[in-house]
Amino acid sequence: MLWLLILFLIYWILIETLGKTGALGKYGMKNYGPFLMIRTKKGLNFVEKLSKLNRIWRFVADLGLPVVFLGMFFMFALVIAADYMMLRSPPEPSELTSPQAALLIPGVNPFIPLVWGLIGLVVTIVVHELSHAILCRVEGIKVKSLGIILALVPIGAFAEPDETELFDKKTRRLSRIRVFSIGVISNFIVAFVAFLAFFYCLSLPNPAISVVDDSGKFIGRVVELNGFEVTGKIESLIKPGENTVVLENESGKHTVTFYGVRGVKITGLYREHNQTFPAEIAGIESGVMITGIDGVAVSNVSEFNREMQKKKPGQGISVEIYDPARREFRSFNLTLVEKNGRAFMGVYVGQLECVGGLNFYNSGDLLDSLKSIPASLKEPVGWLFIISLPFTFQGFSGMEMLFESPSYVFWILNSLYWIGWINFWVGLFNCLPAIPLDGGRVFHEAFSGLLYGRFGERAEKVSIDVAKFLAIFVFISIALMILIPNLKLLGL
Repeated sequence: MLWLLILFLIYWILIETLGKTGALGKYGMKNYGPFLMIRTKKGLNFVEKLSKLNRIWRFVADLGLPVVFLGMFFMFALVIAADYMMLRSPPEPSELTSPQAALLIPGVNPFIPLVWGLIGLVVTIVVHELSHAILCRVEGIKVKSLGIILALVPIGAFAEPDETELFDKKTRRLSRIRVFSIGVISNFIVAFVAFLAFFYCLSLPNPAISVVDDSGKFIGRVVELNGFEVTGKIESLIKPGENTVVLENESGKHTVTFYGVRGVKITGLYREHNQTFPAEIAGIESGVMITGIDGVAVSNVSEFNREMQKKKPGQGISVEIYDPARREFRSFNLTLVEKNGRAFMGVYVGQLECVGGLNFYNSGDLLDSLKSIPASLKEPVGWLFIISLPFTFQGFSGMEMLFESPSYVFWILNSLYWIGWINFWVGLFNCLPAIPLDGGRVFHEAFSGLLYGRFGERAEKVSIDVAKFLAIFVFISIALMILIPNLKLLGL
């Protein structure tokens, strides 16, 4: 992050210097602090040609208008719900609640990778602003110029319409609504096409079984187990007692032996204010496997959670563990304590399948999980999931070795994923009824039209006052979402 800050400062000094000398103005550029606006008339002929398909563009705009209003309602409800949750139960400061996470800037937002994020962002802003320009011409409104906004990297684009013509009384209200809404509609269309292609292309990677460390870092791909070539599931190949697995990574092939016992790996011992908890007090160490609780076998996280849900705070239990380092089984007695209303022993457990101390990861499970997303969109929860997906899945970068596929497959998948998600999110965000966002302008025009029959010429003023109030409410709400979780970091 430091190198990015240094590069940004150098860039800022450079454009400030060029701005003061007048060098930027010669090329149609102007800076506002670190923001560089580049205007050009190049591309206007291209816009003119595309606008000839005026019936198609009007049809797309009219068909997409209900989606814009649906997105407006959804996002406004989401803002209110988020405010309620923030005020009622403020979350702890984390990477997810950091100010950087609120910015859709690749390399700054910790969840958006620089390269793939830039590809997605460039496609998004070009599609959005080009659509505005085309609809202006479709509706007979002059476009003065096109341009992009840079802050070291592209953070926006613009189509500069002739505002005198755009807001002229001769221009129909529906024409303005089409112009303002088409950017969002186009983003949604591109997102839909990109996601369709992404889910279709999920059939391209060939999944593999790998061994990873407790953090999920790749150790080696499983190519052979107990003398058998591994081409799919490994459960039937693992036998009781000693097993031999051949792992392959960049340095070659390596043979590892492990004991064929299943369980849940303890990846850490929980402490709070230097207070120790039952597992650590009993002598249980990090790195061992829980194989049973009170005589009931525990072979995965689901079974572990199920058994723990049956227990009560203050209850004494027996925990059976396997120590892969010593290759021995042991039993510990401990008394559970209460945490968040539940029985708690004080351990962090790994989510991966663990056998004999080795974490086995089947990349086919990830593909199956991703392939199931389209079916989930039948329910509102599915849409909330896809909105938040990048917080849990940032694409296939760094995961290529977990598959048996050429690198170009992941270039395709990563590009489609981020083009789809950024277009989707930018479209949704712009639906918010807050001027200067597109949703705010659409709301103002539509609301003004509804009020005209009752208020006449006053409808415009009433509508703009309501739109301003909504804009203030939305932006204060967004500011609260960023500030409230981070007040503890400021000592407040």
